[in-house]
Amino acid sequence: MNDKEGMAALVAAGDIPDFMFMPGGPRQPVDMHKEGLTRTIPLSFFREYLPGYYGLLEMMPIGFKYNLAPDTTDEYLGITHVGFASAQYFYDTTIINLDWLEAVGYELNLDEFKQVKIATEGYEHLNDNLFVGEGNFTFEEYNDILKKFTEEDPDGNGEDDTYGMMYLPESAWTNMTQEGLFGVSHLATYLYKDPVTGNVVPKTAYTPYRDYLAWISDSLNKGYMRKLPGEAGWVAEYQQLSATNKMGVFSGHRDGYLQLTNDIYRNYPPQNILLGLDPEARFVMGPMFRGPDGTLVDAAYSIDTFGVGLNRTEMIGLQVDDAKLERILRMLQYMIYTSEDIFYRYNQGIEGIHWKWAGEPYKSTMLITPQADLEVKYRGNVRPFTCWLMQWPTAQREIDAAVEDGYWSVPAFMYANDLYEKYALIPEKFISQIYMGDELFKKYTDLNAELSPQMNPIINDFKNRALNGEIANFNTEWTQYIDSLYAAGMQKLIDEVFNLDEYEKYSPGDKYKIKAPLY
Repeated sequence: MNDKEGMAALVAAGDIPDFMFMPGGPRQPVDMHKEGLTRTIPLSFFREYLPGYYGLLEMMPIGFKYNLAPDTTDEYLGITHVGFASAQYFYDTTIINLDWLEAVGYELNLDEFKQVKIATEGYEHLNDNLFVGEGNFTFEEYNDILKKFTEEDPDGNGEDDTYGMMYLPESAWTNMTQEGLFGVSHLATYLYKDPVTGNVVPKTAYTPYRDYLAWISDSLNKGYMRKLPGEAGWVAEYQQLSATNKMGVFSGHRDGYLQLTNDIYRNYPPQNILLGLDPEARFVMGPMFRGPDGTLVDAAYSIDTFGVGLNRTEMIGLQVDDAKLERILRMLQYMIYTSEDIFYRYNQGIEGIHWKWAGEPYKSTMLITPQADLEVKYRGNVRPFTCWLMQWPTAQREIDAAVEDGYWSVPAFMYANDLYEKYALIPEKFISQIYMGDELFKKYTDLNAELSPQMNPIINDFKNRALNGEIANFNTEWTQYIDSLYAAGMQKLIDEVFNLDEYEKYSPGDKYKIKAPLY
């Protein structure tokens, strides 16, 4: 499957299987088809013989545009993977030191929060330290908390050695705690309708981004936020500085605190504090703060459940006639969309060996056996080729595990209260060949390559001056910045790509509503 040399040899010899998933292959699906190695699948075959898959396309209509064969409207290069695993959750969460919060006069009603339950043996004592829930702190309260964490003595050691939070370079770690308060994401592929100009623009030309940078600049100037030293990578520096337990608000991983034996995740907050300096510290986690106009959004780790290319497509050999194709699709329907028992059997390995249920089957947490603890014959990939096709959402299972057995976590709380749908950032448009169409996407790619060298220095200069406290009046200098940016190429991108009606607007469909396999 991932043997690139082996796959290349098979393709060169024309030895094409009837049904294949070959991420290590030498040709992309469109090229496999153009070279006469694979056949297309009519949409009618999905509707008739793989109705579970077709029903999902109806619930998320953008899926009908993925993997279309060139110059067709109802013929597909293969079966597109449906990957809920990364399309329904946020990577990050906000973490607040609860002891510090109470020390500076902010009381939370913990009856409205849920206690985290640790599934790793030997760490159950941490159940008393971690709480998940939905906070409702206003932007004014957020700034006051950062101020008091910095200027007061929240850890009670009598020294002036604490501060509000660490400013982190924008990434999947920072959406909820930083830029999401202003309605933007770290992702450059998200486009927004600007409230001032009415244009569809990237974040760097979006007026709320000005306000975001102004807030960061002001907080850095006052010392409520601090920057990383910048001498090493941000990950290593953040792990080291957060472990000192001298900041009160953190950007954290959605469930890293559950992975206490993982050599990577155990070094992030809050678990690095609990396993190090202060095993008695308490933390609350979840969406906590709102922006100046009440906004809080976050970005799904993957914006769509669908994908293209060798890594996201099952293909059918050219030699397969319609009758055999019907049989293949009927088999997939049975294995993936018919029985939850069959799905788990083919998707997760062997129950009792690769994993076991923590409680009631299909409703409790799956406890995965580490590869190192398996007999050699059971190690490696436990997911047969067919079920790479469908990664069902884990929402309902996590809800059941939390409600029935107490296994609360940020994802479980978010799922149980529909908070992913509530807080998901829905961009006006999304930069993608699927949404733009082949011709417009090529035009955008060429224009962006031509204009970026002119625009990027302007963009980087404005942000760097903001972070360094060198902008005296953000409104005035933003106007000058936008004029320069538009003249350097942004106006051309807006007129010839972003504002065009043919560029389809983004819609999540029902992806946040599907919480369990649809059998």
